[in-house]
Amino acid sequence: MIKEFVERFDRNRGKLLGGFKTAHPENYLEIVKRVVEVIVDDDEYCSPDPDRIHQIDDGDYQGTLVFVIAAKGYQPSDYWYVKVGYGSCSGCDTLQDISSYSFEPPTDEQANEYLTLALHVLQGIKKMGDEE
Repeated sequence: MIKEFVERFDRNRGKLLGGFKTAHPENYLEIVKRVVEVIVDDDEYCSPDPDRIHQIDDGDYQGTLVFVIAAKGYQPSDYWYVKVGYGSCSGCDTLQDISSYSFEPPTDEQANEYLTLALHVLQGIKKMGDEE
């Protein structure tokens, strides 16, 4: 895990949880974006940019999503990535299981489960080039 990202996540945990209490995330991209929004350092030029998240999905009914996150700034040279597995039904897909296909606002339990899912996304973020 990237220490400064964990610290920023922890400082903004309440903000993230509050967002999950208002509406169900529509997809994994939304979860990743919310995580990046709370770990970005607005004062740091080479910080992850929540508006530069690219999704790769070579699956069909199930598979792995790869999210590539570019740094802020003109022509970034820093990138991070995170992989998320998904399934085709609530029995094999965490996001679908949490939402239970509900159209009602999230319960406190659901919001906490979304926060846990966001934590797993945070734990999976790696900087490209750091796999040596």
